[in-house]
Amino acid sequence: MMIAVIFGMAMSVSAQEVSEPKYGTDSVACVTNLSIYGEAYKQWEAAKFAPDAISMEMVNAWREVFLNCPRSSQLIYTRGEKIMDYYIRSNPLQKDAYIDTICMMMDNRAKYFPTDPKTGASQVANIMGRKGLLIYTYNKNRYEEAYNVLKDAVALDPSQLQGAYIDAYFKATIDMVNNNKAEKMAVINVYQELSEVVDNNIEALVEAASQEVSDPMGLTEEELIAAWGTPDNVEESEENGVNTKSLSYGTIVVGIVNGRVENFLDSNNEIGKRFAKNTRNITINKGVKNNLDNLFSPFASCEDLIKVFTAKMAETPDDVTLLKRITTILDKKDCTDSKLFLDAAVRLNELEPSPEASYNLGIKFFKDRKYSEAATFFDQATKTENNDRKYRAYRNLAFCYQNMGSLGRARDIARRAAQVDPTAGEPYLIIAQLYAASASQFTDEVERGAVYCAAVDKCFKAKSIDPSVADRANRLIGSYTAGFPKAETIFFNDFSEGQTIHVGGWIGETTTLRSRK
Repeated sequence: MMIAVIFGMAMSVSAQEVSEPKYGTDSVACVTNLSIYGEAYKQWEAAKFAPDAISMEMVNAWREVFLNCPRSSQLIYTRGEKIMDYYIRSNPLQKDAYIDTICMMMDNRAKYFPTDPKTGASQVANIMGRKGLLIYTYNKNRYEEAYNVLKDAVALDPSQLQGAYIDAYFKATIDMVNNNKAEKMAVINVYQELSEVVDNNIEALVEAASQEVSDPMGLTEEELIAAWGTPDNVEESEENGVNTKSLSYGTIVVGIVNGRVENFLDSNNEIGKRFAKNTRNITINKGVKNNLDNLFSPFASCEDLIKVFTAKMAETPDDVTLLKRITTILDKKDCTDSKLFLDAAVRLNELEPSPEASYNLGIKFFKDRKYSEAATFFDQATKTENNDRKYRAYRNLAFCYQNMGSLGRARDIARRAAQVDPTAGEPYLIIAQLYAASASQFTDEVERGAVYCAAVDKCFKAKSIDPSVADRANRLIGSYTAGFPKAETIFFNDFSEGQTIHVGGWIGETTTLRSRK
């Protein structure tokens, strides 16, 4: 009987149009049913949605509201998802009928609530994204349907897509290719498209976090520095000693890692809440990005990518969008030694000179060990609006100066890379290596050992903010600790282990003196 009640909904057509009253043609019946199902739902929710706590009275009342006054509340749809979830799990043989009901629910929600009542912004893409996610979650055999729904959602507004929707879309795309319903190029195209969506999401969240601290909020210069970090993280300006615009998300992340902003956030409650939310969302998006990379890996061998892209470039050698996709993906997957990458980079620069094209030529010259020429192009590439590419440009520019022996300049550029992507640990590993490379320039044995202490500090910082570099950081730490001064050397030079010591020269760092074990 229950199955018939729910299944009948999927075959029904809503009795209410958008222009009709909020509570339908029979407002008394609508309000009554809203109350009945609403109270019963709360009781079910309080029972943690236990199977034996669901009631037929609740489902019937909810069904009447859904069919006869679908504009009365968005809760009809969010609660309806939970009800359908229960029946899908309880009646797996009938799940496709319930999935159809979910699809109708999502379509009606987009029809009757196209904008978010709280913000007034469109939410259709988000609703359709959720529709695609639910289809794929409940029945992966319906991957083609999920793929098409999610593809349309991305086309509507990619910024509305949550991480789970992006993940489902890419998995459905892979299913399409694996079942010969799409070419392998579809995976590559969707990967690039979704990578850009996630990068844009992260950039927007970073910007939102930056806005929270772009105004000093009445704090003095000293209070700003105390709250947000040391001069390593706060750039100086000629006007007042602190460039508040440089108090970026990078500074905030460093502050959190070192436990320096807790009191500030406590004293600015709403700012703290918004910041915490942005932090969580950035972490989620970074996870989505990593998952995309992992899912893409089976399709991302250099041999496969070059084979697919070579054929596509032969068909349309002047397609700027294709050339950008080739150079971007081959760079991300470290396939830049290929002739295809170099050909695409040169052709892209001829057709559309840009920071992105300059970046690709920088790669070409770097591979040829022409570091000065590479530095020129990487510097031009830092003018891009794409944060991921900007980070890579600064990182590679630091490598150029490192190879040219300009260690101080390399460190300055590595710091800029860290500001662009505060979740990346590699810039700090670069700085650590720069410090260690200059240790021999210090004749004093204790100070020379302190250089290695400063290098190890950077390694610890790198892995504390970016677990992906932990193995490399640990290897460097193991190497650099061998350069620490001996305990007797520290003692006979009137120092003590654990003492704060300033490393002079171009390094200009303060570190904690440690001895070789």
